[in-house]
Amino acid sequence: MDGQHWLTPATAARLLGVTPCRVRQLIQEGKLVCERTPLGRLIDPASVEKLAREREAEKGVAVA
Repeated sequence: MDGQHWLTPATAARLLGVTPCRVRQLIQEGKLVCERTPLGRLIDPASVEKLAREREAEKGVAVA
């Protein structure tokens, strides 16, 4: 992991508007990137942002 601040599944879920269970499913589907650490799974914030943008684009809503 590099110097960026990786996210917990709960934080990623809150940002995406889904449950932590759905976040785990998205990891298994390869839609979110995570690292397993002694603290548990930590999720790459860039993958959360990318997925959020894709979801907004599907809805036809512009993302700033």
